[in-house]
Amino acid sequence: MNKSSFLRTLLTSSIVLSSACVSSASFADTFPVTVTDVAGRTITIEQQPQHVALSTGRVFPLLEIIYQQEAVDHLVAWRDDMRLSAPSMYASYIKDYPELADVLKIGKIKSGEFDAERFINMENKPDVFVVDISNIALAREKGLLEKLDTAGIKVIAIDFREDPIKNTVQSVTSLAKALGREAQGEAFADYYQQHVTALAQAVEKLPESEANKKVFIERAAGYDGSCCQTFATGNMGAYVPFLKATNIADKPLKGAITGKMSPESVIAARPDVYIMQTTGWIDKQGNPTAGIPLGYATAPNASINDAAIAKATQSLMDRTWLKAVNGYQSKDVYSIYMPFYNSPYNLVAMEYFAKWIHPEQFADLDPEKTFEEMNQRFANRQASGVFGQNNFDAMAQEAPKKMTERVAQ
Repeated sequence: MNKSSFLRTLLTSSIVLSSACVSSASFADTFPVTVTDVAGRTITIEQQPQHVALSTGRVFPLLEIIYQQEAVDHLVAWRDDMRLSAPSMYASYIKDYPELADVLKIGKIKSGEFDAERFINMENKPDVFVVDISNIALAREKGLLEKLDTAGIKVIAIDFREDPIKNTVQSVTSLAKALGREAQGEAFADYYQQHVTALAQAVEKLPESEANKKVFIERAAGYDGSCCQTFATGNMGAYVPFLKATNIADKPLKGAITGKMSPESVIAARPDVYIMQTTGWIDKQGNPTAGIPLGYATAPNASINDAAIAKATQSLMDRTWLKAVNGYQSKDVYSIYMPFYNSPYNLVAMEYFAKWIHPEQFADLDPEKTFEEMNQRFANRQASGVFGQNNFDAMAQEAPKKMTERVAQ
């Protein structure tokens, strides 16, 4: 593949983006507006919404892309899942927006914890409720959609997890339009689509030797000590065929989005690339529990987090059966920041996958730079951290410390 051609395509993306980042006034947002969400539902908004609720707190970056620093002023309720499932993200946002700690907490729709009456009668009643597409059918069956609509609360479905490549842009643009912030949505869409198109064009030029590399994704690596939950057709599994690779879970899962493979079956499938989807989970008291603490850089001393990442990585890599996997033998074992699976920033994960599956062809890709740039351009905030790694490189970071300890003894 011609690397300079690939870089020119990305440069074109930046030029297009610059022309797209215009003020929202140029779109002359007027109400009422009608939008179609990713669930195919048509929603009419009579007046510009001011109050927004999120069925999952982890998609707060979506609200920030639309409102920038004013996002916290419009958020009136959310589920308290970011704090436990994406603690570094929570720490980063709480640092910038301390008010988030006081936002009303709501329950999970799927578990039946969502209190519709309390939600409808809250002091700052939401104008719009942003709901993950996986909850829409259940909310309809329970009569929740009709109940909320009667109360004047419009439900808009989003999806970054079931079919991310297809639905990310529409998720952002439909909500942005519904909130009277169409310009912000379109600027993000232009950037995202240009980058995805650049990836697709580069993949089309891959040599035959790069076709059909075998990939395995370990879901929530380290979360409960067992193996191997995985994804096939959806979630991050969607990136694999997009990059002209083969997901070894496709056949065993028989069409299911997610399921489990045994370590023996993973070894037998001989994956060329092994990717751990992980992060540093905590318990309700805030104590670290499991996983590799990839994510946002929030510690004053970055080396502290580097050491924690190296130690957790070593623990997962020490599983005896893993050493028999093809990818381990070729040192192609990687880790990706798990919360990207439900984020408008999933483009960053796609770029990591491209580098790991086709390292020579995508050597010039810099996913962490993409993440920092997206935060700066669309959310108007500074964000950095460790969001992807080669596990062998990460373990090497711990080696000097272990050597020092041995010498001291």
